[in-house]
Amino acid sequence: MDLLPARHQGKLTAGQRAGLHAAVVHPRGHLPPSVPVRDLISLVDLGLAEPVARQPAGMHARSPRCLITRQGRERTAHEPRTRLILVPCSSAKSDLPVAEAHEMYRGSYHRAARRAADVLAASPDTHVLVISAKFGLLRAEDRILHYDLRAGQQGTVTGEMLRRQAHYLAVSGAEVTVLAGKAYAALARDVWPALHHPVADSRGIGDHLAFFASLYSPGPHAAPSATG
Repeated sequence: MDLLPARHQGKLTAGQRAGLHAAVVHPRGHLPPSVPVRDLISLVDLGLAEPVARQPAGMHARSPRCLITRQGRERTAHEPRTRLILVPCSSAKSDLPVAEAHEMYRGSYHRAARRAADVLAASPDTHVLVISAKFGLLRAEDRILHYDLRAGQQGTVTGEMLRRQAHYLAVSGAEVTVLAGKAYAALARDVWPALHHPVADSRGIGDHLAFFASLYSPGPHAAPSATG
């Protein structure tokens, strides 16, 4: 039996659900500024969010516009979470000085992980992002500079930057699977401590690639479980 008042029971879009889940894990309950205004207005009308009071002069233009309400938290507890698949960047890159992420990364490991991620991301509530040692969370279309840096080296993206990016992209409350090695999984755990890392106990890159292949090219591959 649904105990929420009727005004709180309107159907939510995938973006609204993602925004509410991000607000639940935000220290102050802020909805991500990337949530479209029309979605925020709908959430306010449903009583699931409330506008932030006018900010003092001089506050940053991207200050949060809405907070999740108590009713919003109750509703969110019953809403499915967005799924996020993270794949690593690669040391092998395009010769271009600037390119979109999907063009910049040329490594075989990255491409295999991306193919596997695309299979897992069959539903509209599942997203795929690259986790870059230098730039953090990247969409395929994000334009980036050519660089030479690996996770764990000096200059690697910080956990604080990743948390800010995850909130802005409305994926901080997502269920996360990392298709990458230990260094990139460790980076991601700064944001998602309970993430799923299916290749965590494998013996090396060969096992990783076999697991990825088992997802995009089913066959007699020895691989860890995608859900275990």
